[in-house]
Amino acid sequence: MRQLMGGNGAGIGRVAVVIALAALAPARAAAQGAAPPQPVFSEDFAYDPAKPAALLGKWRISGGLDKALWGARVSVVADPPGETNSGKTVGRIMVEDGDALDPPSEGAKPPPYVCDAAGSRAAAMEAEPGGAAPSERAEIQIKADRKTGAGEVVKFGETVWYRFSFKTAADWPRDVPAAGREACRTVINQIKQNAARDDVDCGASPFFKIEARPFADGVHFFAQVVSGASCAAPPVVSRTRFCAVDLPRGRWASVNVRLFPAQDASGRADIWLNGAHCGAYRGPMGDAEHGRRRAGVPFIDVQPRFGIYRDRRAETQTIYFDKIAFWNAEPAGNPDWGVSPLAQ
Repeated sequence: MRQLMGGNGAGIGRVAVVIALAALAPARAAAQGAAPPQPVFSEDFAYDPAKPAALLGKWRISGGLDKALWGARVSVVADPPGETNSGKTVGRIMVEDGDALDPPSEGAKPPPYVCDAAGSRAAAMEAEPGGAAPSERAEIQIKADRKTGAGEVVKFGETVWYRFSFKTAADWPRDVPAAGREACRTVINQIKQNAARDDVDCGASPFFKIEARPFADGVHFFAQVVSGASCAAPPVVSRTRFCAVDLPRGRWASVNVRLFPAQDASGRADIWLNGAHCGAYRGPMGDAEHGRRRAGVPFIDVQPRFGIYRDRRAETQTIYFDKIAFWNAEPAGNPDWGVSPLAQ
């Protein structure tokens, strides 16, 4: 049974700093005198902006994205002006119309747009016989070896703690959904276990994702967990949203996640936004029946991605990332775990 906790994120802006920092602290304090756990993976984008290829030492770029566009869509830049500015180099990811389009264009006729200022038409499009909502993306994914598991930072049955900072740019659309429509899908972080039956891909959704959907002058921030049989006809999956909060654009926000991915009721996820716990999930994740396996054991074949994965639309979108870190032990005492948003 799943249980949704802390769903609306009310009062985030009123939480006192002392209380917020206490909420971020892991349940058990580090042993006195012991060095705090260090990240098993970290990225602060301290690269020479003139040499963006240095990113490829740690990251893969979306396979469907034309390699000729990699430098333009994924880059390292000085933190641009906004409501906050860190004064350092950060990661910048952009998506423009047609980037890594799925399904791809057939001949001279591109697939239809899904989103505009009136919101998303995805539900109506997918309800049509054989219907689909075309998507676009530009993402970076932590490198890992799918055959051996080397480099994996998220595994079923093991707790992982991670954090990142992000800032949405002024070019994000200012959607106001019409009646019957939702704000347009815009995933900024996802972890996925693909599923297949009889060697046919089932199009499984990420079992854990974080979105920042454009809305008016800000964004709708929330997390979502997916579980169930992706390969059933029709698919039998459950989607649970939590940690729903509205954020302004142009301002750095910090996200902390404690995740225990499991395909039974022991699974759990907790999220802190800007130092305050804003929601939790308890229950299964992924596809226990047809999810990818390695040597007969379920594994997470799509390690964490950061960037933009969206329903197709005409407008450009830009997002900035900084201070990405993953731990495989409680990061008690590590200042990066409880770091405040940049230049608050």
